[in-house]
Amino acid sequence: MPASKELRAIIDAIPPDFADPAADYLAVRAMFAPFHSRPVSEHLQVRLLEYGGVRCGDYALEAHSSHRVAFHCHGGAFVSTPLDEYHFYAEMIARHTDCRVVMPDYRLAPEHPYPAAHDDCFNAYCGLVESGVEPQNIVLIGESCGGSLAVGLLLRLRDAGLPMPACFVSLTGWFDLSVSEETGERGDPFLTPEWVRNRGRDYVAGKIALDDPRVSPAFADLTGLPPLYLQIGQFDTVGNGAARLAVNALRCGVEATMESWPGMIQGWHGLVNEQVPEAVAAWCRIRAYIVHNAG
Repeated sequence: MPASKELRAIIDAIPPDFADPAADYLAVRAMFAPFHSRPVSEHLQVRLLEYGGVRCGDYALEAHSSHRVAFHCHGGAFVSTPLDEYHFYAEMIARHTDCRVVMPDYRLAPEHPYPAAHDDCFNAYCGLVESGVEPQNIVLIGESCGGSLAVGLLLRLRDAGLPMPACFVSLTGWFDLSVSEETGERGDPFLTPEWVRNRGRDYVAGKIALDDPRVSPAFADLTGLPPLYLQIGQFDTVGNGAARLAVNALRCGVEATMESWPGMIQGWHGLVNEQVPEAVAAWCRIRAYIVHNAG
């Protein structure tokens, strides 16, 4: 299926060197800046709270009617996008899932290398549960590098014997920072394999290997995890890592659903505000999955 004219126009406008493998973390932050810090509507209630000692955004739309909470581990390649620049993404999730959204302001690399971001997501989730939110009403969402953080959170909860969320939704998540299996089809303007590896190196800071299951959960024992829903794009550079995660989950007896969307690229969900039809359709599927699996 060919990409819509709306998506094609956006892809054509992306500079060819967007994911320059030689870029350092400062260049990545500058490159991401125009895509973030977008305004939110007057209908979004934004509260800045602490859960588990971690600063978090707590968001709800005026029309919010569901008891479900989306705990979102955001993207930014581990090095970019602090919470105050990402409120717009929380509104997008709230609007298209009818969930209250909680998003931790996890510490960024390389100033705060592994396991800082993993620790912050874990502590924030535990604090949210301690605040009275029932785990069966929580859907865990991981976007881009947040996919690694989210599944890492699930593994840590399992190992500690703590209550896990109802399900996990991946928005083109990163699950193999080593990109051990590169896709045969190139066409993702947002990522290249070496760019992903470099952002992984920024985060692990030589402490562990890029394919260590603690940061690349595609290689982890996934036994006992809640249902997983993984959306990947045909041209997504990290799509093979998600496929490996799905197969691994099924072998471990975990319910896993993976969809490969023809013609799609890394992070196309974020284009829903631009009325890209494929993004609208993806969020409709996500909402249906959440309604079926959470609370």
